[in-house]
Amino acid sequence: MNLVLTVLLLAALASATLCFFSLMLMRGEGAELKRMTKLNESGAEVRAKLVNLVPFGTNGYANAVYEWQSPEGSGRYHRGVNMGHAHVVGQRYPLVFDPRNTKCVHLGTQVAVRRECKRLKRQVRHMRRMALLSFVAGALATVGLIISP
Repeated sequence: MNLVLTVLLLAALASATLCFFSLMLMRGEGAELKRMTKLNESGAEVRAKLVNLVPFGTNGYANAVYEWQSPEGSGRYHRGVNMGHAHVVGQRYPLVFDPRNTKCVHLGTQVAVRRECKRLKRQVRHMRRMALLSFVAGALATVGLIISP
């Protein structure tokens, strides 16, 4: 009987931890999904020029600064990048930005934004499912703990 109580207690603790972790991840991914959906609906694709690439640290990272001009406005985008990728100062790269909020930027094409939006929707849906299943498992383990003598 002690083994049954131990297993039920461990199942309840594990499911509570999993439920909390999935809810925490769902919140972060949900915010990213909201940002990507906004970019997908009203984003403008431009060709941004890499104006500055300043290495920092010893692990091959750099701070990249992109600039763009468009009919909706101009802007700058600062991003930390890995020097392993082919970044060349003066080259132009595709970038999608929200004309109403120039801080909302995605380095890539509009197709990449749509693909990322679909991936995030799928991921958030799976996290909801994981949170619900872990909650149900925790509830069943708790009921088992209450019922067992």
